[in-house]
Amino acid sequence: MKKKYNLYYRDTGAMASFVVDTEKFKKKDAQLLLDFFTWDYDKENNPIEELLKKYTVEIFILVLSQNLNISGVNDYFDNEEGLICLDGSVGVELIGVNKFSFNEEEFSILINE
Repeated sequence: MKKKYNLYYRDTGAMASFVVDTEKFKKKDAQLLLDFFTWDYDKENNPIEELLKKYTVEIFILVLSQNLNISGVNDYFDNEEGLICLDGSVGVELIGVNKFSFNEEEFSILINE
């Protein structure tokens, strides 16, 4: 069964969309990946959702710092130890990413003396 996951970061407009084929990529697979990195995550939550959150953070960093598109993100993930390629071949496909940009007019400044 395929499920679409959209992960949004607050009200910034940043979003990543995934399609997960739960016949190919199971909760135990996600759990193995979470355990590989010894990430801090909500152990009571679905491990697929927790893994997608961790991957989304990584994706946002890549998109913002290296200006990568979906193909570039897939290449990065495919070549990093412990990460899976997000092209759908193992059951997880990155289908969209909206990055956000910083606007200097949006900053708040707090000065302590």
